Amino acid sequence: VRDPDQRYLPAALRCHAICTGELGHYEQQKLLLQRALAIEERSVLPDHPAIAETLILLADAFGQLGDYDQHKSLLQRALAIMERAFSPDHPTIAVTLGSLAAAHWNLGDYEQ
Repeated sequence: VRDPDQRYLPAALRCHAICTGELGHYEQQKLLLQRALAIEERSVLPDHPAIAETLILLADAFGQLGDYDQHKSLLQRALAIMERAFSPDHPTIAVTLGSLAAAHWNLGDYEQ
């Protein structure tokens, strides 16, 4: 962690965003996650798994809002980070690949 003063805030924002999303407030969820991501990008290394976690949650928020291009783009970015951080058979990679397949489906990219 490059900035220890910001160590816990992104995790708290992610938790708040998850609860907000469960209530169906996806625009607010998106804003919370964008704030968490901005802090993480300033305070941890660019390939840190926490960034991937936030990207996945943010992608889901965009998917709920119907922005499937952004949904797919964020999932691809998260997957790239996870592929560098974890072994190829890590369960998180499998789950993200499934989410990415759904994003392609929503965009009509059935061959992907």
